[in-house]
Amino acid sequence: MNSIPDLRVILIDDNEIDLMLHEKLITFQQISRTVLSFLNPNKALEFLSSNISLPRIPPTVILLDIQMPEMDGFEFLQAFDTYPQKIKSQCHVIMVSSTLDYGDITRTNANPLVVRLLRKPLLLKELRETVEGIFKDFV
Repeated sequence: MNSIPDLRVILIDDNEIDLMLHEKLITFQQISRTVLSFLNPNKALEFLSSNISLPRIPPTVILLDIQMPEMDGFEFLQAFDTYPQKIKSQCHVIMVSSTLDYGDITRTNANPLVVRLLRKPLLLKELRETVEGIFKDFV
């Protein structure tokens, strides 16, 4: 995969081991040189809102865990949906979950902010194909 210039990946997951594994996978496979990890979804929302003042928002893939204690992935999406189009148009959300139950699949497929739902731990081939699909016009 040719890396997309200035692509950044934001990982949001309450599981430190998953964060570490996914960060290593992304950097080792050169999907992105910029990987930002957040254990707390609210911190990720704060970071994204701080981007409003940037002259240009870099292309961003958000890997968002569904099941988290303080704020689940769907609650994150609800808050993120209120952000300006300037930010949302550059952010591509891939939801991740270790348990793919029917309710989560249905809610994910119904959400226009979500590109795809992937199972944890991430498989390199699936992640690469998903990211390449998002940015096929960039490469």
